[in-house]
Amino acid sequence: MFFTAISVAAAAFGLYLAWLLYLRRPELPQKIAHALDGFYEAVLNKYWVDELYAILFVKPLVDGSRRLLWQGIDQNVIDATLDNSAEGAREVSDAMRHMQSGNLRSYAGWIAAGAAVVIGYMIWMGTR
Repeated sequence: MFFTAISVAAAAFGLYLAWLLYLRRPELPQKIAHALDGFYEAVLNKYWVDELYAILFVKPLVDGSRRLLWQGIDQNVIDATLDNSAEGAREVSDAMRHMQSGNLRSYAGWIAAGAAVVIGYMIWMGTR
């Protein structure tokens, strides 16, 4: 019961202060802020904790992530791998495109070359 009374009294005091500062005498908060000049500025700016946190932790983390993760890994590893694989696919497809000339003698030559490779592989596996 005692703690309930304390909490009700604190709520009532808060309501009284709100009525006094915002309805009865609205100029009073400005006078109080002017009287507590440096302390009021420090409290208003939350003791500049957010700015200090941003300088000490957030900015180095963002800069490091940008350099290491984005430029180092994403651009130099992942993107480069995909670019190189696309270039390799382009080269292979270009070579395959030249193989398909529409000339029957060329096709027969490719079939003979493929058969020779298969026969050579079978002989090599048979001698092992």
